[in-house]
Amino acid sequence: MLRFNSSFLTLLDACSTIIIQTIASSKIGFLLIPSYFLKSFWLAWVVTILWAIFLRALNFKVGFWWVLASSSILIIFSWGWSLLTFLYWDNGPVMLQMMPPVGNVLWSFFLFQVQQVLVVRLHLAAWFKKTLGALLIAFWLFLAAASIVEHDLSTTTIIGAALFGYYFFRLTAGLYIRNGKRWQQFFGVDGKI
Repeated sequence: MLRFNSSFLTLLDACSTIIIQTIASSKIGFLLIPSYFLKSFWLAWVVTILWAIFLRALNFKVGFWWVLASSSILIIFSWGWSLLTFLYWDNGPVMLQMMPPVGNVLWSFFLFQVQQVLVVRLHLAAWFKKTLGALLIAFWLFLAAASIVEHDLSTTTIIGAALFGYYFFRLTAGLYIRNGKRWQQFFGVDGKI
């Protein structure tokens, strides 16, 4: 595992993994069943493409390309980092794990987009917006718990995936906000920014 050799992090990983796996094997563990399917990288990629198409339908043409380009760059960065850190040769190439887990990173990146583009800008009551935000967080936590149970990932790896998705979202959203008008003129597309 690529992380700092800290006894506190090891304790955090061990305790949270034991708690999550105990809950998953209990009577309420059936709540994680949909998460085992939903945490897939390919499903996250399809949902991201559908999100981009939704933005295109709302006439956000630059936003459509921004979602596709930034998600693709995020995937390439995640895979590249995993290749640099976990690929080795033992009678052929061996890849131990993905770090950060690409599916979790892509889901967190997508959920940050939904939070900022939809939930914040909806003309609804504040309690409803907070409820939607809490549901997005709960959805990601279920996906994270399913990854911990099924792939035996550590909690710090999952937290790292969320932080990486958040940082990448903030970086690309800042670029989009600063350069959206220029990109619109450069590519010659109309629509909203």
